[in-house]
Amino acid sequence: MTVSADGPDGMTDAQRVVTVPELSAPSYLQAVLSVAYRDERNSVPLTVATPAGLVFGNAVHPASWLRRLGEQLRHLTADDPGNTSAQAMATMFEEMAEGRGDERAGNDIPVKDIHWVYFTDALIVPTAAAGPNYVQPACWQVALRDVTGWTIGLPPE
Repeated sequence: MTVSADGPDGMTDAQRVVTVPELSAPSYLQAVLSVAYRDERNSVPLTVATPAGLVFGNAVHPASWLRRLGEQLRHLTADDPGNTSAQAMATMFEEMAEGRGDERAGNDIPVKDIHWVYFTDALIVPTAAAGPNYVQPACWQVALRDVTGWTIGLPPE
């Protein structure tokens, strides 16, 4: 980005131009998400805009998200103990989380390698073209490439 600066008379064009290094929006968001990715106990309240609508909730470590998915699935199928496929999927999510936990080597994900926002307790406010509003908090995963805007924090209740 180049910005022309006002200066005293006689200043050459080269002296009037200030060059500001640009960071892309995903770089800033990746830096914010690195806090959640550092430790499973961390979370960042976040609101992101996507073509489908607004998503807001707590951005968390991928392993925390997988564990919550397993819990959510078990809760949804608690009234149907015979649903073995749902139980198997919940176990699969929990095992996947174990492979990504803090106790395993390699849990420090470089900022440049963060490509997803993992939300727990997320709510969705769809665009007019999208479907109905989701009123129950859920686990959501959003690709950074789909984020068109974001802010730290949650909308007021």
